[in-house]
Amino acid sequence: MQRRAVLASVSGLVALAGCLSDDEIDERGEIEILIDDEPVNLSEDRYQAEHAENHSIDFHLHEGSDQWYMEGEEQVTFAEGIDLLPYFSFETDDGDHVLEHDGDTYDEADVDTEMTFLVDGESVDPTEHTLEDGEEMVLEVSTSG
Repeated sequence: MQRRAVLASVSGLVALAGCLSDDEIDERGEIEILIDDEPVNLSEDRYQAEHAENHSIDFHLHEGSDQWYMEGEEQVTFAEGIDLLPYFSFETDDGDHVLEHDGDTYDEADVDTEMTFLVDGESVDPTEHTLEDGEEMVLEVSTSG
C-alpha cells in the first residue's frame, strides 16, 4: 500500500512539472487543430509535456487537459505556440504559412492548401496575434489534393 501511495505522489509531481515556476506568465486556453476536417488528437501522450522529449515551458499541453499552457518570461504568438508543440513545425516563407506535422508538409504556396487561424472564432494573423489567458485557438488546414 505504501509503495502505491509513493508512486501516485511521484507521478502527480511529474504532472505538475514546469507548472510550479515563479515566472510571471501563467495563462491557458483551449486549442484545436484540424487537418482536412479531422481533429489532431492532442491528448495523445506524445504531445503532452509529461511524455514529450522536446516540450517547451513557454507553450505546452498537459495530460488530462484539453488546454494549452503558457508559462515562461514572455507571451507567445499563435504561430510560435504551434511551432513549440512536439511533432509540429511552423514557419512563414515569403508570406505563405508552412506547417509540418508527422512528416507531412502543408504549404499555403500550394494552391490546394489553405490555413485558417481563429482565436475565439475570429480570424487572426498567427504571426501577429499574441495569445492571452482564456483564448480558444483553432488551426484549420484544408487540402483539396
